[in-house]
Amino acid sequence: MTKSKRRCIEAAVSEIVPEAYFDALVIVNDAPDAILPMSVNEMHLYSYLGCIFALFKGHPVADWGYGYSITSEGFPWSIDLDSARDTLWRTGLIEVDHNGLMSPKAVESATELEIVMSLGPWTERRPWLQAAVECALALPMGAIKHAISRSPGVASSFFLGQRAKLLEPADASLLYQEYEIVNAVLGTDAHDVLSPAVIWLSARILRKEEELA
Repeated sequence: MTKSKRRCIEAAVSEIVPEAYFDALVIVNDAPDAILPMSVNEMHLYSYLGCIFALFKGHPVADWGYGYSITSEGFPWSIDLDSARDTLWRTGLIEVDHNGLMSPKAVESATELEIVMSLGPWTERRPWLQAAVECALALPMGAIKHAISRSPGVASSFFLGQRAKLLEPADASLLYQEYEIVNAVLGTDAHDVLSPAVIWLSARILRKEEELA
């Protein structure tokens, strides 16, 4: 990477939320090839899942670094994450095809991630985002979207047509209670993020099928 290119990236990054920049970078870098390229909405969904998984592991939503609201389609959206995503594109770390789908520029984005990892306390954060993108290998994306759209806070705001903030204290408490039930049944290792996450999502998908039945 040239010095001028590096200065361009540093200038852009200085204007955005560091956590959001890191998350956007990890999501595109760590996403399995099978789910690339990804849409902008999918990036926001993975980020939101990562925040929920952090909550499941006992980390307050307030510590995540940025928040989410609900879109008219009933899915989570973060202004800060989208600013970070735009920065990745403008600085040449991701590429966007004619359908608006994103893929990382392998060498450039991997180099940037390595640099960012050395600058902040990101070690614990990355596995939550990795688990989020890996959920798309275990479950259909449509099913994941439905599970999230019917989760605490999202469903009520969507049905009322409100652009409310997501993961408010009461909603976070309900989500954590759901996870506690899943984790108690599954008996997973304390460091395992993916298994209980998939079970939690699967339980919400099964709830949908029972409602349809």
